[in-house]
Amino acid sequence: MTEAAARSDQASGVRRIHLDVTGMSCGACSSRVEKKLNSIDGVRASVDIATKIATVDTHDGVTVAELCAAVEQAGYRAAERTTAAPDRPQPSALTRLVGRLSFGHLGG
Repeated sequence: MTEAAARSDQASGVRRIHLDVTGMSCGACSSRVEKKLNSIDGVRASVDIATKIATVDTHDGVTVAELCAAVEQAGYRAAERTTAAPDRPQPSALTRLVGRLSFGHLGG
């Protein structure tokens, strides 16, 4: 989200909440959680199966407890994330090594 969009959202009472979701094992699971969260009035949510984090934009009237309850109704567990959500997962040491070996012949 851009700074201007974030300021606009703050001015309109929209806030971003990150939830750690447990129990998901596939894309269908994340879709189920996303659908349940998006069924709440004033909620716009997306769920990343790789990080198991739900990113929720909502107005101030929706509580974290309501969001967690919706996730539980979908058959999973959720808790508010206390640390910042990663922009994207960091590659493992093995992934970095394979990348260096794969592209080493290119001088990289």
